[in-house]
Amino acid sequence: MRRKPLNPGKGFKSRSSWAGAGLRDEQDEGHYCEPGQAASREQRLAERAARQIESALATASMVPENVTMAPGAGTTGIAVLKENVIESEPYRRLVAELPCFWCGISGYSQHAHLNLGKGLNLKTDDRTGFPLCCSRPGIEGCHVAYDNYRLLEHGGREAHREYGIEAGRFTREQILKAGLWPKKLPLWA
Repeated sequence: MRRKPLNPGKGFKSRSSWAGAGLRDEQDEGHYCEPGQAASREQRLAERAARQIESALATASMVPENVTMAPGAGTTGIAVLKENVIESEPYRRLVAELPCFWCGISGYSQHAHLNLGKGLNLKTDDRTGFPLCCSRPGIEGCHVAYDNYRLLEHGGREAHREYGIEAGRFTREQILKAGLWPKKLPLWA
């Protein structure tokens, strides 16, 4: 235990040189930009997405061509009991890193589930998920529109269900081909 106070100049350094209010014009939403870093959030997100795609393309050839998936909740759209469903936070995070499946915007995606048969002790498997963007100030996100059956103009619930099944299948293929499938997550049981 220290009995003597710290000498002046020791201890925590003041970070006011870059964190102060005087530099708000050089920052984007309170983010400190390193020298050489893009100033706008959209530009940084675009650069990040480009790096992720480049990395995924570099490892895509390592995925075996003969990988097939057995039928499961993602191909049938059938909800299963909560005790039998597979949940995977790493997979949900991978899906959320992808651009929105509907509008293509990057950086705002969420892991969206099928909207069929949920509730009353039923749930859909996380592997059926696909990326849809969240709502932002003044913009209703595609995830909200999908959950309220407004994303597709025609077909109602059935069209949204078919769209979700296909989007989930495509998302799984994309993650598999990129070699990013979580190690502890089974393909299909």
